[in-house]
Amino acid sequence: MSGSNPTAGPGRGISACVVCRNEADRLRPCLESLAWVDEIIVMDLDSTDQSAEIAEAHGASVIRREPLPIVEPLRNELAASARHDWILALDPDERVTPGLAHELRRLAARENIDAVVIPRMNVDFGYAPSSPAQRYEGQLRMYRRDRLQWPLFPNTLPVVPDERLCRLPKEDRLVLVHDRNRNLPEALERAMRYAPAEARAMLEAGQTFSAGSMGHVILKAINRQFFDARAWRDGVPGILRAAILVNYKLSVWIAFWQLSGAPRTRADDRLVAAVGRTVGVPWRIAGLLAGLLRWCRRPRSG
Repeated sequence: MSGSNPTAGPGRGISACVVCRNEADRLRPCLESLAWVDEIIVMDLDSTDQSAEIAEAHGASVIRREPLPIVEPLRNELAASARHDWILALDPDERVTPGLAHELRRLAARENIDAVVIPRMNVDFGYAPSSPAQRYEGQLRMYRRDRLQWPLFPNTLPVVPDERLCRLPKEDRLVLVHDRNRNLPEALERAMRYAPAEARAMLEAGQTFSAGSMGHVILKAINRQFFDARAWRDGVPGILRAAILVNYKLSVWIAFWQLSGAPRTRADDRLVAAVGRTVGVPWRIAGLLAGLLRWCRRPRSG
């Protein structure tokens, strides 16, 4: 049950808002981590499992609605149904840690802030990351509903003036735990759901496709996820996490290319050919060196 707070005066109450579709196995721990808030509202997007029943069993108000592929357009709609000024927006695969709950309750009493950026720990395949970029990814998730509107562009956050924004320290006790990808089918399903929507938003924003733009984004993603994050420090799970995140960016640009009419231009062909020639030589040399290393390491007879 969501907990009432006898000390919460006007403007201090917190409504937790969760959008859900067929997430019964994830929803229970999410709602259990929200027992301290003043109200829980779950928007159920025509689930065929027990999501709505689980929400009601945890004292949540359930709003039933036809599904959309992405959550961003629904956040404002859901917040409008809340009773309290402060909105804590969560996904079913996220959990509030006890330290974070205590801190958010304290911050709700402050009059000089409109939003709180929370460090989110992205757990993939059961492993938490060591890289601060993924272990403490800043997410604006608590805000005053009369001061902010959620942007409709996929995977974007509201913009808040710095003087009205509180950023929580990057500490494990203050994280929002995000069980992002438990297995490969979930990772692929997430990409299939969000990539076309993000690509359509890019098209509607007036962006045009080019091989150069795509290459710039993909190389930037590779550098960020593999090298800046030092993915190898987390072993195989770290490398696979980085690969999944780069694959998502590639999926967005494949969808964007197709929505743009799947163009093939001479300029793009020349660029792709030049990149192939440039990369091909060191790639072949690396392959020869790897073969030589294997030959040197093979056991000798006699």
